[in-house]
Amino acid sequence: MNIRQKFLIGFAFLVIAVSVVGAFMLNQVGKLGRTVDVTLKENYQSVIICQKVNEALERIDSGILFLLTDDKHFEEDFFTNQIAIIHNQWTLEMNNITVPTEAERTEKVQTLLKEYLNLVSLVTDTSITKETRSLEYRKKVYPLFLELKKEVGGILEINQENMAQANNLARSKAYRLHWQGIVLLVASALFILCFSMILINWIQNPLKKLIHMTNEIAEGNYDLSLDSISNDEIGQLARSFNTMTIALRDAKRQLMQKLYCSKRMNKDVFDKLPAPITVIDLQTETVDVTTQKAAQYFGFTEGKKIEDISSEWFHRYVKKVRETGVIYEANGQDDMIQKFIDGREYFFQPTVIPIPPGGTPEQIIAVGIILRDVTMAHEQMELKKSVISTVSHQLKTPLTSLQMSIYLLLEEKCGSLTPEQVDLLLTMREESQRLTDIIGDLLDLNQASSLGNLPYETKGVNELISDAADRFSAECQSRSIQIETVPDPTATIVSVVRNRIEYVFDNLIANAIRFTSPGGKIVLSAVNKNHVVEFSVADSGSGMSEEVIKHIFEPFYRGPGQESISGVGLGLSIVKEIVTVHGGDVKVQSQENEGTIMTFTIPLTTGEKLCY
Repeated sequence: MNIRQKFLIGFAFLVIAVSVVGAFMLNQVGKLGRTVDVTLKENYQSVIICQKVNEALERIDSGILFLLTDDKHFEEDFFTNQIAIIHNQWTLEMNNITVPTEAERTEKVQTLLKEYLNLVSLVTDTSITKETRSLEYRKKVYPLFLELKKEVGGILEINQENMAQANNLARSKAYRLHWQGIVLLVASALFILCFSMILINWIQNPLKKLIHMTNEIAEGNYDLSLDSISNDEIGQLARSFNTMTIALRDAKRQLMQKLYCSKRMNKDVFDKLPAPITVIDLQTETVDVTTQKAAQYFGFTEGKKIEDISSEWFHRYVKKVRETGVIYEANGQDDMIQKFIDGREYFFQPTVIPIPPGGTPEQIIAVGIILRDVTMAHEQMELKKSVISTVSHQLKTPLTSLQMSIYLLLEEKCGSLTPEQVDLLLTMREESQRLTDIIGDLLDLNQASSLGNLPYETKGVNELISDAADRFSAECQSRSIQIETVPDPTATIVSVVRNRIEYVFDNLIANAIRFTSPGGKIVLSAVNKNHVVEFSVADSGSGMSEEVIKHIFEPFYRGPGQESISGVGLGLSIVKEIVTVHGGDVKVQSQENEGTIMTFTIPLTTGEKLCY
């Protein structure tokens, strides 16, 4: 017997039980309702008839009195109408006998009514003298009226008593029906409880065993089997479950063999890798896999606890990746890790990767750390800076003397000059000034990566964009260009080197003015986004092509169509270097003939100097 058949049989019993109980209760309620309805209906009708007959008799009696005392004239059919009412109502009463003694009383009333109505005709006959009619009324009509009232009232009373008895009987039957219903409900509940216990034995107990076995397998216990005696679906499931556990045991054995071989191979490969690489297991809080150089240079030996690693940068970067779930890649000199190995200075840039990549912080089970050796690149950069600094400073002295000589010649301190000589000297002055600007940009580029040695100060976010707009408001007005600011009320303060961050704003705004036609618009804005402030300088100028955007931050790159006085292409390189050292990033969005949006970010701070 399968589960479906078991359920069908069980529910068939339930349906039969509910049907029997329901039919019995409906039958009892129907009987009670019919009994009460018939009894109350017939008795109530007799009560109404008696009341109407009494009212008609009283009207006739009152009419006779008025007629005898006041000689009042009535409508011709007054007595006729009342007599008709009595005849009609009493005919109904003769056909509605419900109480055993009601028939005799009704016959008696019928006889008295005939006699009374004949006398009424006599006393209302105006052809007879008033004295004769009055005498007949006192001796015969009024006593007969009182007897009729008494007999009709008796019929009314026995019907009312019968209604009261019917009401009590209905209450008694309802009370018995109430307790019968309770008994049947209790019996039904007990039946359903017994049926549920049978269902538990049939279905739930095997399923509980199956759930328990499943939990055991989830914990790694595959040496289990279920009893499969029954032939229903649960028995089939148990046999399939046993087959699955056998397959899982085989798969686990093969997987463990492959995992052991894979781990052994990975360890051998890791040991031979030239770069320091390590993997931290966040579940066990230990070093899982590491290379020889990672163990030798940084002490990342296998099995070592995270809490035993003393490197401050290690805990800072791992914590950042665990909280965000985002790959952290060091950028800039401040992110370099200095290490002295065998008496020589080395520099490494760390990249911290969450495992699995792209997962949420709750899904991260491990962290991989790659330490890239950038010693040679660092030395080359330092050498380049040294050469640029030395050459620039060496050029500034003779260039300053040359500019002074040109100035003295233009002042004609050494004699008069011809117009041709003046033109040549003016050209020399412009070119020497341009050379001075180039040397200044080279020095700025050289100094931009050394902001860590300069004093940081806290500035209000909206204050920075407001001051930048004020510095260029006059120039924009002279060029018929509108400049406006869009502050962010939620942004607070940032920690910056003031003159360097002002250079960033000035360079971006100057470029926007250069490429925006009269009547255009420049918008400075600040937006608080995920613990950083995003500053932007948007213009409605000529925009840039995709090819120009690719090279826009490269040193000495100048886009096509620029004037010679616009510089040598170092401004945006310096901007990028300054923003990077501040811990931010620079981006550009632009389309030709639709304008440009230059965006850079600065981390929010509480006022302390930032270290990156």
